Amino acid sequence: MFKNLFNLSIKRAGMEIFGFYFVYSLFGSLIAGFIGGIIIGLLHPEIKTVEDAGKYALSYAPVMAILYGVILSLIIIKAKGIYNSFYAVLLTIIAVPLLFYGGAALGLIPVSFLTSFESQNISSRD
Repeated sequence: MFKNLFNLSIKRAGMEIFGFYFVYSLFGSLIAGFIGGIIIGLLHPEIKTVEDAGKYALSYAPVMAILYGVILSLIIIKAKGIYNSFYAVLLTIIAVPLLFYGGAALGLIPVSFLTSFESQNISSRD
């Protein structure tokens, strides 16, 4: 299930897709929270309370989720060499509104299914 998690060019199936989704959702949420906290701290030094920081976090969270999901999709597409795949592009486009409204928990579902595509790169096939 957690085999070859960082090799984005391999074809995944079943529980491997779920393992990818679980790890990358958790990883993305942690990284986005950390980067979002730094950005809020730098751009808004006037924040004094947790409530004020939470208001800004709610406005920055969808942007961070979209950036993470789309960048991850593009990295997977590049690693697999599936630039001309209509379904890969469609899954990436579907992921954007899901990332905006549902965050990483919902938006990384179509991104995870990109890992089930067969790699078109000759050098990455096993």
